[in-house]
Amino acid sequence: MSKIKLCILVLLLRTIAIGQVDSIVIPESQVLDLQFLVAEALMNNPDIQASLYQWDEMEAKVNQESSLDDPELRFESEEMPRFDFSRPMYRRLGLMQMFRFPSKLSTQGDLADIRAEHAHHDHLEKIIEILENLKKAYYELWYVQQNTVLTQENIRLMNQFAQIALTRYGVGMVPQQDVLKAQVEIAMMSNELVSLRQQELSAKTMLMAILNRTPKDTLGFAVIPEGIEFTASLDSLERLALQIRPMLTHDSLAIQESQTELSLAKQEFLPDFKIGIERVTSPIDGFGGWSVSAGITLPFAPWTLGKANARKDEASAAILRSTSTYNATRNMVLASLRDLYYKAMASKRQLDTYRTIIIPQAEQSLSASRTAYQTGTTNFLMLIDAYRTLVMLTKDYFMTRMQFEQSIAGLERAVGYQSLLVTR
Repeated sequence: MSKIKLCILVLLLRTIAIGQVDSIVIPESQVLDLQFLVAEALMNNPDIQASLYQWDEMEAKVNQESSLDDPELRFESEEMPRFDFSRPMYRRLGLMQMFRFPSKLSTQGDLADIRAEHAHHDHLEKIIEILENLKKAYYELWYVQQNTVLTQENIRLMNQFAQIALTRYGVGMVPQQDVLKAQVEIAMMSNELVSLRQQELSAKTMLMAILNRTPKDTLGFAVIPEGIEFTASLDSLERLALQIRPMLTHDSLAIQESQTELSLAKQEFLPDFKIGIERVTSPIDGFGGWSVSAGITLPFAPWTLGKANARKDEASAAILRSTSTYNATRNMVLASLRDLYYKAMASKRQLDTYRTIIIPQAEQSLSASRTAYQTGTTNFLMLIDAYRTLVMLTKDYFMTRMQFEQSIAGLERAVGYQSLLVTR
């Protein structure tokens, strides 16, 4: 079975002179592949499914809005003596149909189309929101697991320190305090493992909720590529966001919706028609015949003009509101994108410094302190200080890497991409 190296900073510690650290590998079956989780979330996440059903619901309304109202079938029994249904003067069986002005039906259909497209982009926005949450939870799990493996490795290294201190204490070269300090450090790290285990379970719980898995399911190890190369420019990301971000398209459609509502409001001044046909019979004299009726609404009547004018004013105000909302959303999206881009670039530069300067020098310092302690030219406190410095810097590296990956996930949402163009 092929193996995949767990991308942890223990690989950097292998060169430390205090001891050779074996390469950490995990079975491929235990690797938690992010792209697989993305596909799983797209299929199983309840929020994504709900937004998809909302889209289907709005599409189903398009034909309803562009169709005629239901016809009315009417029966009348007139002039019955003493409510004797067998002796009416006339019986009428009629069919009535209301006909909206033709342009009204087509405009109503256009409005329903726009609202269905609204739901479509709500669905797309929900997808990138869920995928951002998924990736952030995944990178948090990676961070916790890296710290767990690092702490386990540090316990092994501290046991080596304790053995060195114990050997030197046995020949009277160092006080017993050195041995006790090493044992306290080991106890503290063992306690830290308990906290890390709780954090790992919490991160996995969040992932399983997003994936809609049962609590009994298990998750493996999160992995990310070791190399980092982020080459996208801010200008290209801004242009892309303006083109494809679902939230922006959604708010631009709101302007079209308000404009269509204004067109429909203006058509309220156009009349609707009603046509009916009736079959009339008279059981008393045997008469049978047909009646035809027609009607027209009067929207321009003086006592109804105020209502139509108010609808037009309402739609006009909605256009201004929708335009302002779009501009506000556009500004928010671009501001968020720039903020995340600057954070990603800063994290990338910090990671480069950690990998090329800070971590190697901290390793050298620890190696020198270990050699000096063995030869008796420094004390145990100096060795512990060098060790703690390397551990702190290693954890800072993990934190910075997690922040970088989460910034990229945020950028993907800000742009509207499920996978941003990042070359690694």
